[in-house]
Amino acid sequence: MKKQQQGYRGEQLRELRRGFVRRMVVGLLAWTALFGMWAVAVDAFVAPRLADAISSACPWRTLSAQEADLDDTVWFDASLEKTRVTMISCYAALLADDRAVYDRASDDARGVSDALGAAAGQGVAAGQEAASDASGASGRDGTSAEASQGSDVVTDGSTHEYRSTVPSEDAVVADVLADRDEASKQALFEEACAALGTDPSAVRIESPWTTEQARQLWNEIYYADGHMEYRDLGLYDFVRGLRLPVSIVLYLAGAIAVLAFSLIWLTRCFGSLFDAMEALFTKRDEVPDLPRELAPTARALADLRRGRDDAERAALAAEQRKNELVAYLAHDIRTPLTSIVGYLTLLAEAPDMPEAQRARYAQVALDRSYRLESMMEEFFEITRYNLGSIPIERERFDAALLCRQVADEFYPAAKARSIDIEVRADEPIECFADAEKVSRVLNNLLKNAVAYADKESTVTVRVRCEDASGAVGEEERAVAGRDLVVDVENQGREISPEHLQSIFEKFYREDGARSTEGGGAGLGLAIAREIARAHGGDLTATNVAGRTVFTLRIPA
Repeated sequence: MKKQQQGYRGEQLRELRRGFVRRMVVGLLAWTALFGMWAVAVDAFVAPRLADAISSACPWRTLSAQEADLDDTVWFDASLEKTRVTMISCYAALLADDRAVYDRASDDARGVSDALGAAAGQGVAAGQEAASDASGASGRDGTSAEASQGSDVVTDGSTHEYRSTVPSEDAVVADVLADRDEASKQALFEEACAALGTDPSAVRIESPWTTEQARQLWNEIYYADGHMEYRDLGLYDFVRGLRLPVSIVLYLAGAIAVLAFSLIWLTRCFGSLFDAMEALFTKRDEVPDLPRELAPTARALADLRRGRDDAERAALAAEQRKNELVAYLAHDIRTPLTSIVGYLTLLAEAPDMPEAQRARYAQVALDRSYRLESMMEEFFEITRYNLGSIPIERERFDAALLCRQVADEFYPAAKARSIDIEVRADEPIECFADAEKVSRVLNNLLKNAVAYADKESTVTVRVRCEDASGAVGEEERAVAGRDLVVDVENQGREISPEHLQSIFEKFYREDGARSTEGGGAGLGLAIAREIARAHGGDLTATNVAGRTVFTLRIPA
């Protein structure tokens, strides 16, 4: 039973662990997938709108040229010069394409346009000459060649790069303006802005920092007239910096929620288990349904319920038999007690009664007293049997001699029924057991054997030592030791197999009679078996063709 309970416990713990881990893993996988889809959706749809809203909430502020004070700043001068060159270059290209604008332009502007056109013509001629030389070389060598301005040309399996000789427009304009003074450059810049439909104060110049650097804390715009605009994006950067910590916190919160739900499931399992145990101990008929993971516990509780029901039925049956027997004994006590009182009354009231009659009355009263004493002993047996287990105090003694002594005590009773008692034993047989308890078992077995044996038959007592049960080899026999075996056999009425299985139950009496005149309380064989088992042995009975054999086997 203990091994079975340990099996249930181990299986139940494994089922609970598997269920808890399964819910944790499935929950975390589902939450991870859901969190990933949510993060992608937020990054694609919510984050851009949130960034625009936060950026729009940051106002632009303007600093005048005097407040910005960028005149002596090296990077500003360089960026301003580059911006003016670019604007004048665009203006010169416009003059080359539109004759009417060219006619209205200033002399400085037309000069820049003419210089740009001349530089462009020289570059085209040089490119054509280079292409012609490459084509001729290809023809002389018998190989194919392709040439284009500013592209690679393949000749003789080798790659040669021919770059365009047309100079950059900005470079040409920068060369033209190199010798001009600052006032002339500014005048051309303003003329270009006017021709292109813009104002110098609206022309942006390149920032000295990269875009990412400029957006770390400030967003700045610089203009050609020296003023600037800026806005503080600290709030935007702060919110942006919270994205990773918030994501981690949200994911951990979801993981904790999954753990909480798994623990809730586990507590519900224990709650169902407590309800089932309460139903078991309160003996309710209905049993709550347990979760699938508690199937081992459900089986264990079902086994406990069956065992409890069987024990209760057995206890009720034993209690009922005991109560009936007590009632029978109490009823039967009246008969010898009435006889004792009656005969003693006659003796007291008739002092001149003849001696022979007085002796006969006294003998009858004495016999009834012995019977009453036997009944009272039955009561004490019932009480002692219900007090608890039988204590065993072992000592060394001769089992063969003990059996002969017990057999001699039954010589008068056996002689009255013409029954012989034969003890077969090899002397001596040394045994280590409780001699008093073993004597009690033999006394009970011989009492029944003599009482139920046929008249003029023989009750045989066989005493021997055998190897312990289950020991086959010499080594096993040496370790297991020996058993004392005592067989008590008689010839009498055959006992049915049903009764043979029940004769060791307490308060069982085969005849079922109310009177205790011919038998005891039904405790003798039950107590005898308890004594044998307290020694680590057993007491069994067999019956074949009317020959009944009780076998006592205890460790010697």
